[in-house]
Amino acid sequence: MNAMCNRIANQVRRVAGVALATIIGSIAGLLAAGEASAADVTLRVGNVYPATHSIPVATNEFKKLVEQKSKGRIAVQVFNNSELGSEREMAEMVKNGSLEMVLSGLPGTGAYVPEIEVMEAFYMYKNVEDLARISAAIRDDLQEFMLPKGFVLVGMMYQGPRITLSTKPLKTLEDFKGLRLRVPQTPLFVALAKSWGATPTAISLTEVYTSLESGVITALEATAETIVTSNFHEKAKNLLMTRHNYYPQPMVINRTWFEKLPKDLQQAIVDAAKEAGQYQLGIHKAAEDKAMATMRASGVVVTEPANIKEFRDPLIEMDKQYFAAKGPKVNAVFQKMLSMSSF
Repeated sequence: MNAMCNRIANQVRRVAGVALATIIGSIAGLLAAGEASAADVTLRVGNVYPATHSIPVATNEFKKLVEQKSKGRIAVQVFNNSELGSEREMAEMVKNGSLEMVLSGLPGTGAYVPEIEVMEAFYMYKNVEDLARISAAIRDDLQEFMLPKGFVLVGMMYQGPRITLSTKPLKTLEDFKGLRLRVPQTPLFVALAKSWGATPTAISLTEVYTSLESGVITALEATAETIVTSNFHEKAKNLLMTRHNYYPQPMVINRTWFEKLPKDLQQAIVDAAKEAGQYQLGIHKAAEDKAMATMRASGVVVTEPANIKEFRDPLIEMDKQYFAAKGPKVNAVFQKMLSMSSF
């Protein structure tokens, strides 16, 4: 049944493009309803990652937990690898109610809730545990930004560090001048590329492989796990360990749909999201270590920056100016994060 959803979704996108993304969700919903007829409600969850990535692996754990905790009253359908559209398209579908849930950060949910950019401030977190600690402290702030826009933050997963993969050797900041650097489709990451002297190329994750192949981009920044599960290391063999960003992956639900649920089912989803987030945090490091080993074995040259300050200092200064310009509420969250940072 999921395969049928995928085929229909792909056909619709090829024929009609972004404007018909909501139709994809509607078709998926109709087909999923047949599978889940024994349940009271169906919760469809989309993400952009291949099934072997820790985010989809943990999303399957979320599915199991929700169905257990709801005693079968909620049936969960998981759609990986942009099966229902890009991250931006799926976030739009959640906002308008044609999809219940998406795991989406800045390129998707952030397009409608730009205030949440603050959660991805550069060189804020030393490791993924630090990320989880600080993210927990600002969760209520993120929720306050999301609720008026029609989203409910029910949980988080965790990723990082982001590192830089290139078709040419990279050692110093000077090497970034003119580099066609793929960044997520969000202003904060466009500012990152410019701060490093690179030429930002903001494209969706699904376009990266062919863009490397064709030369549209010459570099990208992502986590090791994303690089390997998407096979980007096949097309670029130079990795610089910039470690410039760790980031939470918000688990976001349509507010109207969520608030219509009985309180016990709302709680089942929230509890399952928390447990699934901890599960993903537990498997994340092993997944990153495995991805690094895979890259080395495939011939990727891994380089540590000789002077990390030349990468970090411009971004820290950019962060301060960028979030101050976002207004007092966003800047207050940024300052809270700074006060907790281990850097």
